[in-house]
Amino acid sequence: MKLTLKTINFEDFTKEATSDKIIQVKKKRERAVYYLPKKRLFFKTWVKNWTQSEITNYGVETGFYNQKNANSLCAVLFDESGPRGYVQHAGESAVAKGKSDKCWEYFVTKTTLDQRKKFIHNILENSIRVKGTYTDLAPSNVIFYQDRINLIDFESFRSFDLIFNSKRADFEKFELDAWWKPVETAKRDANKYIKEYFEKCLDIKFDFNMNSEVNFKKAMNLI
Repeated sequence: MKLTLKTINFEDFTKEATSDKIIQVKKKRERAVYYLPKKRLFFKTWVKNWTQSEITNYGVETGFYNQKNANSLCAVLFDESGPRGYVQHAGESAVAKGKSDKCWEYFVTKTTLDQRKKFIHNILENSIRVKGTYTDLAPSNVIFYQDRINLIDFESFRSFDLIFNSKRADFEKFELDAWWKPVETAKRDANKYIKEYFEKCLDIKFDFNMNSEVNFKKAMNLI
């Protein structure tokens, strides 16, 4: 089921941030994360015309992000330049306090095998349908909200064109030779994190790489 999100003017967000004492959680180059304790909401914002600004919106519009993997996502931020961020309800981290942000142990204890299978099946099924996938499936990018498993960090979606063919989709505005190596990073992380999820969360190992749509289907059929 697709998400129905509110649209919030970025100026309205900045006014609320000033009047309601929103807490800045972190800031990294073009983007920042804020928390509003009164409403238990996180706001992720970025600068105007950021090269990754259209990715989240694409994921929502295509239904890749949906009620089964992102029901905590509740609004998007816009101004005259285009997307400026999004708003998400606070949830419980899938990483236990004091543990590595790469550790799936707490996540496994908080979920059933059936829940974990359905979560990754939803991601793979929608990846095949929309020709792209979530490339940063680390425990630190997963939360629990209203008894559902949710993704965060919604800019981590990448097109199959980028992952398989080293070509940008229309919504990927960054340069392929950018300093953060978008092609190499997407290829590496899509393969690494999906395979790790299968091994750590489903006890399933496989020896092929997530480097083609055929192999995405092979992985989905293992569930």
